[in-house]
Amino acid sequence: MPALRFKTCRLLPGNVRNRELSLIQRRILRRLRNKRRSIKRNLSQRENLNSNIKSQTTRKLSLYYGDLPIREMHRGRERTSYIPFLLNQETRSDVIPVRLRFSDTLPQARQPISHRRVCLNNGLVTITHLKVSHGDLISFKENDARTRGEEIRRSFYIDISVGKIIGKFLPVRIWRRTKTEWFRLLTTQRGCRLLLKSGQELRSYMQEEDLERTKKFGSAKVCLGSSFAEHNRMKRNLFHFKYFFLLKRRKEEEENRKRAISPFVYKSSLSLYRNSTYCSGSPFTRKIRIKRIELPTHYSEVNHRTLKAVVSYGPNIGHIPHDIRLKDPNLPLRSGNGRGQNI
Repeated sequence: MPALRFKTCRLLPGNVRNRELSLIQRRILRRLRNKRRSIKRNLSQRENLNSNIKSQTTRKLSLYYGDLPIREMHRGRERTSYIPFLLNQETRSDVIPVRLRFSDTLPQARQPISHRRVCLNNGLVTITHLKVSHGDLISFKENDARTRGEEIRRSFYIDISVGKIIGKFLPVRIWRRTKTEWFRLLTTQRGCRLLLKSGQELRSYMQEEDLERTKKFGSAKVCLGSSFAEHNRMKRNLFHFKYFFLLKRRKEEEENRKRAISPFVYKSSLSLYRNSTYCSGSPFTRKIRIKRIELPTHYSEVNHRTLKAVVSYGPNIGHIPHDIRLKDPNLPLRSGNGRGQNI
């Protein structure tokens, strides 16, 4: 698997347990699980358990992170029996901007850091692998914050809504004609109001979410990856927009079907559908759910207008999935040439 620096941010949207693996990766993990079970059953194979754990850990971590060196992780080897590999990667200065949705990919997050445009606690940052501590303030320069804020709002409010949702329900010819018009419309305040139905309803809905989040987490901080800032709220309110946008088209389809189908068959199909327990909507209108990304280990206060965020890790930040812990304290962390071992 190539190094992660040449990959897009497809490894970051969720936890390791939740991400979808390819067929080859599933086959590797299935063989590893079967091998571990056979080792536990056979007493003769328990002597080579440490070497098996080493090979399993190496292959598992390469599935999710690629060929990454672990030079600095040998420091915590003497104090703990495992290495928090996932935790160390999530606190990097180039990973957190992707989590905050300030950037879409890791190369996009590393470019402004190398160009001295990202500030950590009001100081310039030039190291991409710098560890961000609890309570640190991440921000951009004033000149870059305005342009990048417009790009972020454009990608959230326009690319996601117009490109991924509205385009699926329109014919190709109509979609090509109206695409440029939607891009122009949604850059204005009127287009945003049309997208979110009304500003008052959006404010009340956001206040209700803040109260629920405060009751659940005990603070007004935002859960990164699940319901943070304006992004996920906009996605939820897109259901209202999609309903009004497609209401006229659905009515026309229902009228055409009523004309084509006899009234007796139409009523019987509705009654059968209502008595069914496997469906959640009418047979002529489908409710499409947007997948929700869950990452309960990170919390942060995000402002996508000024591009500032106060990073704070939640109470579950120390919880690491059991499958990716390096449990062998005798695991060699350095190769013979002195460089970090790639896993």
